[in-house]
Amino acid sequence: MKDHYITPLFSIPLYKSSILPLDPITLTKLKNIEWGNPDDFEEENERIEYGSGATHQESADRQVLDRPSLANLRKQVQAKIDDFVHNVMGVDRKMTWEITTSWVNRTVKGGYGENHYHSNSLISGVLYLEVDDLSGKICFHKQLHWNNLFSDTLRITYSEINDTNADIVLFTPRNNDIILFPSHLAHSIPPNESEQDRYSLAFNVFPRGVIGKGGNSELTL
Repeated sequence: MKDHYITPLFSIPLYKSSILPLDPITLTKLKNIEWGNPDDFEEENERIEYGSGATHQESADRQVLDRPSLANLRKQVQAKIDDFVHNVMGVDRKMTWEITTSWVNRTVKGGYGENHYHSNSLISGVLYLEVDDLSGKICFHKQLHWNNLFSDTLRITYSEINDTNADIVLFTPRNNDIILFPSHLAHSIPPNESEQDRYSLAFNVFPRGVIGKGGNSELTL
């Protein structure tokens, strides 16, 4: 029996839940969506490794969840966002959180995504449409200057990696899992080692309302 306990001071929250399974017709439509030109989406701080252009594809539609036919799916995603920000994070319920962009990703065998983060957003998320144990992993990376333990001034060697000292945390989601995280949190997609293509729906979220009401830093978003 341990005679101590650890408090994770100032940790970065990552929310993981699941939604109801998509009906086959909706899933098929999302998998057969019109794919965009990778050059249209690549940004300096949102880099994805496209390789030949076939390893990773993103939908041409960047507002997928605005489609009327996906109203129920959007409602489920929004419910998870509200649970995260209000029930977990304790954000004032006068603030609303809007899905600003949403798109479908497809990654074939061998495809991967380089370390990146999302701009113009406070919360980002991924809904896993069709993955398996070899295709669906996602890695989260500790920022270089996030000195929650030791800085890189001295690179400590550990006998084992655990939740208190890890620089990288890997998750293997299942179909219908949803993950929400701060948009500044760097993440990458390991190579798809499966014969099955990986499908996911990504989205960004931004707050709406008045921040710091009555103060000299009041801001309306």
